[in-house]
Amino acid sequence: MDFKLELDNLNYYLRKKKLTYNEFNEIIGNYYVKDYEEFDENYYILEIIAPLNNTNNKEKENMYYTDYIEIIK
Repeated sequence: MDFKLELDNLNYYLRKKKLTYNEFNEIIGNYYVKDYEEFDENYYILEIIAPLNNTNNKEKENMYYTDYIEIIK
């Protein structure tokens, strides 16, 4: 598994904010997406694993952050 490619793909989709259903299915299968939940019609909150090299975490535990996307038809 190419973790850099996974992270690059995830960041690309997160910057778009508005995804098709196919793109949404791809993003939820991404290694860095831990969980997701619909919070409004066509809007989802994503729980994302922050790569350790992007955090100040000295204990090397997984850190998480949230982001949202909208599904468009």
